[in-house]
Amino acid sequence: ANGRTGTECVKYLASNGMPVVATSRTGTYADLDAVSSTLSSSSLLREAACDVTKPETLKSTIQGSRAVIFAASASKQGGTPAAVDNDGLVNVAKACIECGVPRLVIVSSGAVTKPSSPVYLFLNIFGNIMEEKIRGEDAVRNLYKSLPSGSSSLSYTVVRPGGLTLDPPRGVAALELNQGDTKSGRISRSDVAAICVECLSSDAAAGTTFECYDADTAAALASVGMSNIMKAKTKEVFVSGKERRGDTWGGLFTGLEKDA
Repeated sequence: ANGRTGTECVKYLASNGMPVVATSRTGTYADLDAVSSTLSSSSLLREAACDVTKPETLKSTIQGSRAVIFAASASKQGGTPAAVDNDGLVNVAKACIECGVPRLVIVSSGAVTKPSSPVYLFLNIFGNIMEEKIRGEDAVRNLYKSLPSGSSSLSYTVVRPGGLTLDPPRGVAALELNQGDTKSGRISRSDVAAICVECLSSDAAAGTTFECYDADTAAALASVGMSNIMKAKTKEVFVSGKERRGDTWGGLFTGLEKDA
């Protein structure tokens, strides 16, 4: 939860009156006092130790949870892309299944299935992180696909953000979702957090994988890297046919195609 997207998820959950456990390898949540001071009840937020690279630390922490948001990624202190973005994600998914957690939300990355795209090629320089992310994604989808029919209440959602910013949230009406990993754009970490939390109550988002970005920054993957660097707005509209827009969160998620 001490990563920039993870802490935004904690803030969004707590500010909306949802009890949240902020986990980290050390068991300390850096923004605990600051976030707690804004809440009506300090019982809404607590911290706990949890290391995705150590399966034995997971089940005792997530047992009884209604959902888990996986916002971890490789770092010098936390582990390599293979250890965190791939094996660590799979460890968490297995623990969620064993503990009967209804929904696992995974923060991945746009362009993760397109190894020839400029975004993939650039990001993958860092320890093959894109390669490990898609391996982790695929492993999770296979895990849930192989569950017996009686486990239909357990599901996942894979969220693939575009270029992440620290800008203020723009809200649901400014966002666009896409499927097929053909386009992307920029999006604030705060809006990614909102998507992660709001999709928890959406049946339409269960068992889906989608990209997300500000609609007015959308671009085809071939050009989105430079577009994001230049902080450009959309000039030439690329339509994939699988875009989703909405003025409400329910409307935004409506019509998403389930993973095969």
